Parts: sequence; C-alpha cells; structure tokens
Amino acid sequence: MSSPYNTVSSWNIPLCSTPYKTVAAIYILCYNYYINTLFIIEIWINFTYFYIWGKTMIYIDFDRDSSEPLYIQAFNQLAKKINHNEIKGGTRLPSSRQMSKQMNVSVNTITNAYNLLVQYGYISSEERSGYYVNDITKTDENVPERKWHSDTPYTYNFSRNGSDLSVPASLKKSYKYCLKNFIEDAFSYPDYTGTYDLRKQISLMLNKTLDINCSPLQVIVGSGLETLLDSLFRIMGNDMVFGLENPAYYRIARYMRLGGRRLSYLNIETDGPTQKSLNNFNADILFLMPFHHYPMYYTMSKEQKRMILDWAGKDRYIIEYGYDMDFVYKNQSKPLFSMSQNKNVIFAGDFQRSIAPNISTAYLILPEHLVNLWQKEYYTYHSYVSKAEQEFIAEIIKNGSYYTNLKRLRKQYQNKQEHLVSCLCKHPLGQKIEIKNTDAGTTILMVPKPDISEENLIVSAHKKGVKLSYIKNALEQENPKVPLKTFILGFGELSIPEIEAGAKLLMDTWTPLLNGTL
Repeated sequence: MSSPYNTVSSWNIPLCSTPYKTVAAIYILCYNYYINTLFIIEIWINFTYFYIWGKTMIYIDFDRDSSEPLYIQAFNQLAKKINHNEIKGGTRLPSSRQMSKQMNVSVNTITNAYNLLVQYGYISSEERSGYYVNDITKTDENVPERKWHSDTPYTYNFSRNGSDLSVPASLKKSYKYCLKNFIEDAFSYPDYTGTYDLRKQISLMLNKTLDINCSPLQVIVGSGLETLLDSLFRIMGNDMVFGLENPAYYRIARYMRLGGRRLSYLNIETDGPTQKSLNNFNADILFLMPFHHYPMYYTMSKEQKRMILDWAGKDRYIIEYGYDMDFVYKNQSKPLFSMSQNKNVIFAGDFQRSIAPNISTAYLILPEHLVNLWQKEYYTYHSYVSKAEQEFIAEIIKNGSYYTNLKRLRKQYQNKQEHLVSCLCKHPLGQKIEIKNTDAGTTILMVPKPDISEENLIVSAHKKGVKLSYIKNALEQENPKVPLKTFILGFGELSIPEIEAGAKLLMDTWTPLLNGTL
C-alpha cells in the first residue's frame, strides 16, 4: 500500500526520487494549466468580440501599394461607413489594439485614424470606455456642418494654419530637465512682466535672429497676443482707432470687434499696401504682419516698410507682429522696429509657430517711453503665463535647441513648398494657374486664370476630399484690389507624399472646369 506521503496533496503528482524532479513535474503541470487558461481566455475574448460587434463587423480594405498613408485609408473608409449608416450612431468601436490586430496594421495607424475621426466629429472618445460613433443624422443649427455638400471626408487638408507637430528629442530633453529641476519657487507669483530669465533670452534671441536691439526691461510677457494688446490699449487710450489690413488676421480682428474697439481697415493688394491706399487711410495704431501677412502671405519689402514709417510719422504707432518671422526664405529686410527713428513701433511675437500651437506665451517689445506707462499701470498685476512654461522656453533658447528646431522646420517647410509648387506647375494644366507669394511660411496663394466661379472650384475640390480655403472669407469689407478667386493652400501639416497626391487630385478635379468642358 502506497503511503499518502508519496504524492503531492490533491494534485495527484507522485513524488519523484529527487526533489529537483518533483519541482520540475510541478512546473510542467503549472505551465500546462497556464497555457490552457490562456486558450480559454482567448476563446472567451473572441466570442465576446464577435458577439458584440459581429452584426456590424468593421472591415477596412487597405491598398498596400497605394501612396496614400494607411491611416488616411482607414479614416476615409470608416468615415464613409458612418456617413452611409453602415456603422450606426452609438456603436462602440474596437480598441486601437483590437482593430490593428484584426487588420494586420500597426496600432499607430488605427490611433491616427481614430484621432482624425474625432477631429472631424464622426466619433467621440470617452475616458476608460473607448470610442463611440456619433449620431450624425441628428442636426443642430448651432453646430457647423462636418461635410461640404458631400459625404466624402477631407482626405487632404491644405490647412492655412497647419504646422509640423513632431517634437524633436532636444525639446523633450529640455522639458524633462525643467521638470526635474522644478522647485517650490515655481509655484510662487511670477513677475508681472514675465520672469527675468525669459525676458533676457527673448531679447538675446531677437538680437541674434532679427538684429533687434532691446533690453529685458522692454520685454513684456503675457498669455496670448490678444490679452497683451488689450492691456496695451488701456495705457495708450481706449478711444484710439485700431487699424488693420484688409484682408485681416481674423483672430485680432474678431477680438477687437468683441472688445468694442474703433476699427479702420486698410485695403491692400496681393503684394501688400501701396502709397495710394495709405494716402486716405486714418488710424492711431496700425497692426501689421510684415514678415508673412495672414492671409495674403506676402512679405513686405524694404520700400514698403519705409512707406509705412513715413505714414506713421511721429504721431501714430505701428504694431509689428512677427508671424512666421523665422520662416522667411528670401527678400528678408530689417524689421520696422529696428528701422524706426521715432521709436513708435511696438514689436509683438509668440511661439505658436516656432515651438507648438498650444504654447500660450506671447510678448511685446515696447519703446522705452511706453515701458514707464506700463509699469505704472500694471505694477500690481502678475503675468498670466505659468512659470513652468516660461522656464521651458528660456531653457531651449539658452541651450540652443530652439535654434536647432527652427533650422529643421525651415528646411522642412521650404522643401514642402517646393514640392507643392512643382506638382501644381508641372501638371498638364499648370499653365492655367498662377502661384503667388512664395517668399515665406507654410502657405501659398493660387489664382486660376480662366474666368470660373470660385464657388464652383471650391465645392468641386471639397467634394473630392481636398480641403482648401479662399480669400473671400477673410475680407472684413469689400476690397476690389484683391481677386476673389484667390485660393489658400497650406502645407505645414502634410507629408511630401500627401502634398503630391493632394495637388494631383486637386488639379485633376479642376481639369474640366479649367478646360471649360464642365
């Protein structure tokens, strides 16, 4: 009779001649239990998955040989299924990992497609729950349409605001460094004009890149350009007439209207203001974007700047906004701030184009006689920008990674611009369009030569999934000097293959209109 001590209790494993063999036997048995358990769990997951989503099985037919990115293909097909009610509102989509495994693509491909669907309002993301399809059959008069007379989503978005959102390793390293050295003082009240270190680095940066000489005392740091301009008005006089170019930078124009400011518009031509337009123009302060105007995208010449300064004389002020000041490829001239003899130019800048769109820090460079007024009015106020963000910007300027990133972006944007212009001009109908204002930035202007309605052109493009905008929407008042049939193509957020494919699709779509056969 065998002893009860010759087996392992309840598992019925016979004791082996040595402890090592007994341990090995137990290990093998546990491993078999583990494998069987995983198998059962996988069967249960697959059963649950197909039970929940089986009736609306989502399948994406990827064309692996296409130049179109896989995430764009996924976005297009999912959006089409939602538009055609093949995937009904309220449906919970598979997770990025589940979908990627099912479709044999990377998780990033599905994640990017889902992000686009969220951006265009097709689905919503709920924390710890997943992605849910929106019911697009429900209409709301207060919600702008997601589609443009078509159920085709935008495949190629030539956004005029687009920029490269990749974060280089040097900026990540600097950000981690700032967090690592975070001290309790970072939570204290900031200086009312910004931290001294940031103001010093901004003055050094402007001297290095634009030859602007200013002291840290002249630098005023605030949260957003609009907030700073509002504060500036309070020390200069709320009754002053604020001048804007027309077409105007919509952010500033809208903010000034909401604030009840007295506005005056200077009608400009495609390549900027003229002496004739200035002769009859009256304003106390003129807001300009001489490096790269938004949305005409011209770069102001030295002669035009002299003309502006002569108009201002000694009694008017100019606000020189450095929009895209770091991405001027040719015909760069000295800033108005440096050219002014009357010290009546206020320089304004931010970091939304040079670092990231969500960086709220902006700054003004005041003439010395305005610094005293600012200090007198705002000595009890504090800068609204967090110390952490100010320290990060100061650090990357100080260690040089800011300039390295600018060099990278400038090279990248110029290369993209050259590809876009080349694709448009080399198209069989390239001679029927005119490309303008390619001196700077991440946008160009395109004017079709044939007499075609701009509405027909833009609707046909949007129906094919190519999003672009036209100058008509940026006019604050009628301006006969600007042709309404002027289209804006931005390329900052697009890759080279997307630019090439999008430009070809646009020109192919417009071919019947340009030839007069439609």
